[in-house]
Amino acid sequence: MKRSRSLSKTIFVGISVAYLAGAGCGKPPTPGTVAPKTTVADAKALHAKHCGACHGENGNGEGPGSRSLWPKARNFRRESFRLVSTKNQIPSVEDVETVIRRGMPGTSMKAFDTLSQNERIALAKHVLELQRAGLRETIIEQARTEQENIDDSVVQRIVDWRTTPSGRATLPEFGDSTADSIRRGRALYLQSGCPSCHGDDGVGRSKVYLYDESRRPTRARDLQHEPFKGGHGRISIALRIRLGMPGTPHPSSPLLSESQLVDLVHYCHSLSHEPKLDLTGFQRRSLATGQEYLKSLGRAAHQ
Repeated sequence: MKRSRSLSKTIFVGISVAYLAGAGCGKPPTPGTVAPKTTVADAKALHAKHCGACHGENGNGEGPGSRSLWPKARNFRRESFRLVSTKNQIPSVEDVETVIRRGMPGTSMKAFDTLSQNERIALAKHVLELQRAGLRETIIEQARTEQENIDDSVVQRIVDWRTTPSGRATLPEFGDSTADSIRRGRALYLQSGCPSCHGDDGVGRSKVYLYDESRRPTRARDLQHEPFKGGHGRISIALRIRLGMPGTPHPSSPLLSESQLVDLVHYCHSLSHEPKLDLTGFQRRSLATGQEYLKSLGRAAHQ
C-alpha cells in the first residue's frame, strides 16, 4: 500500500470529528411496562422526522431550516461535538444523549426530554454513525486529492481510532462555594487568560474576533446574563473548563489542579445571574458578525 507522509499527517492530525443531535416528541412508556427496543430503522426514521429539518437527513447540517439558525445546525459528518465528558474529547453515546435530552441553551437546539430513553439512545448512536461515515468520507477524499491509495482496512482502523471515546474525565467533589473559594477562583480566572474573551467581569468583550473550526464567526459567552450551553451545574462547568469545547476557541485546561478547578468552577458559577437573556438567532448572529467584526475583515459597509 502506498501512503505519503502528507496523507498520514493529514489523517492523524487534521481530521475533525462531529457534533450533536436533535430529536422529537415521543411518549414515555407507561410506568411498570418495558419500553420496546428502538431499531436502527426506527432511529433513522426519528432522525429524518425530528432532526433532518435543521441537521439534514444525512447529518451534513444543511437541512432546509438551517439557513435561519445562528449558530448554524451542526454538521455531524465534519464538525466537532462541543459538549463532551471523555478524556480524549471524543463524544460518547451518553454525551450525545444528554444533549438530546437537555438541549443546548443559547442555541436553537431545544430539549427533547419527552422522547423515551430508548429513542434518545438510538438517536445518539445514529448520530455517531453519521460521524463515522463522514470521517470515512474525509479520509478517502483526502487520499484521492493526494493521489494516494489507502487500504480500506486502514481507513477502518483510523475511523475506529478517531471515534472511540476514552473513559470519562475524572472530576473532584465540588461541595458548596465559600467566599474564599470564589475569591481564589476569580484570581485564577484573571491569571488564566479568561478575560481576553470573556472580559474581566464575565460579560464578554467586544472587538474580539473569534472563529469556529469551520471559520464561522463566533463569540465568547456572557457568563453573567446568558445561559451556559452545557448547563449551569458545577459538573458541567467543570467539564467545559477541563476539556474545553472542541471545534471552538474555548481551550481545555488540563494543567489545573483539582483544587484550582474547584475554585474556578465556584467563581464561574457565582457569575451567573437571573433572569437570563433569551436572544433570538438574529440577535446572536448580529453580536457575532457586527460591524466591528466586518471591519476586521475589511468588509464593513461604507457609511
